[in-house]
Amino acid sequence: MGTPSEPFGTVVSEIGVNIREFPSTDSSIVGSLSFGTKVGLRAKVRAQNIDGNDIWYLLRDRNAWVAARHVDNTGVVKFAKDVSGGSGVAAEQGPQG
Repeated sequence: MGTPSEPFGTVVSEIGVNIREFPSTDSSIVGSLSFGTKVGLRAKVRAQNIDGNDIWYLLRDRNAWVAARHVDNTGVVKFAKDVSGGSGVAAEQGPQG
């Protein structure tokens, strides 16, 4: 599998990153990505702060989120409010609980 088109993220956490249903560590884990994995990014929101970083990325291939603290992005990732027609972007209200 090659590098996804921009914008995409590369997992920089040595232990990988959990994929969450919503942009919060209180949200259900729906998968994970290993160190070095490249994944397409659809949008970003400001939500739960993780080690000084409050950005979370919505994955392009599914309605699920990763904390930007653990992912370096390549290309411009627009805020969810600026992305037109994207389903699943309504989770912008932030962390639950």
